[in-house]
Amino acid sequence: MTTFSRRYGYDPRLPSEPILEDAPIWLRIAYINGVLSDFTYVDRDSRYPNPEGKPLGIKALNEIISVQLRQEIDDAAYDSWYCWEYLTGLIKECQWYEFYDIVEIVGKQVKAAEDEWSVWPSDKEQVDRYGFEAYRRRVNELFIEERISWRLDADGLLKREIPSVLGRRMQAAQEELKDEFEPAREHYRKAVRYIYERPVDPENSIKEIVSALESVGRVLYPRTSTLGDVAKELRKAQAIPPLLVSVIEKFYGYASAEPAVRHGAPVPSRVLLNDAEFCLHLGIALIRYLIASSRGQDEQRRHIT
Repeated sequence: MTTFSRRYGYDPRLPSEPILEDAPIWLRIAYINGVLSDFTYVDRDSRYPNPEGKPLGIKALNEIISVQLRQEIDDAAYDSWYCWEYLTGLIKECQWYEFYDIVEIVGKQVKAAEDEWSVWPSDKEQVDRYGFEAYRRRVNELFIEERISWRLDADGLLKREIPSVLGRRMQAAQEELKDEFEPAREHYRKAVRYIYERPVDPENSIKEIVSALESVGRVLYPRTSTLGDVAKELRKAQAIPPLLVSVIEKFYGYASAEPAVRHGAPVPSRVLLNDAEFCLHLGIALIRYLIASSRGQDEQRRHIT
């Protein structure tokens, strides 16, 4: 439950903007105490039974995380008295991006344990309590409360949160990119992935959404080779208002001229995540607009004939 201080903005730790590239210590502690502790037990020691059937042995998890993080492991990782402290130390002291690696690693191990339980029908209660969906729900609830931009998806991968309104528009765009627009669909998927999945790559996201728009335009105007050519054909055909053609031209011009987007550059990239998000949603709007305009013209021709 959200506390009074967080509901009314008095908690100084509450970020003004959603957190993307950070994992504050208070988030790590909340994950340890509020999520991980409920899924782990002391393994490889008969003195510590696991009557509830929790899925993750702490010592085994220490090994897996240490290997994944390329860290040396010492005797404390296998000591029943200190293995939990060793695990929490890894989580508290790792780099911010390694924390999110650990969140994914733990999810993968929970999913593997669930696959073993699912063989036995009597384990449904155990799956409901300690299965992957329970872990995923707990992680996402924590991240929502702490204003973290990442969300754990059904495959156990962390992706950036997509606002619901934008998510619906993105889904609608993807559904329209089928049949002859299938090549554009692949570019579109890459553009989304480069923004909303790790590692974030805003330059490639812009390149791919422009390529998706270009692909749609070349299907509608088969004699064209570039998005610039498509814009010329749109002007010639008077298919859409001239000022909106200018939007497409400027969009293409920006992507072509911006260093490190469509061409190699001798200077560092200046592209920010906000730039890429704007380009993605502008590209989505233009793709849907061009397809809808083309269908509208086809409908008008049918009525005329």
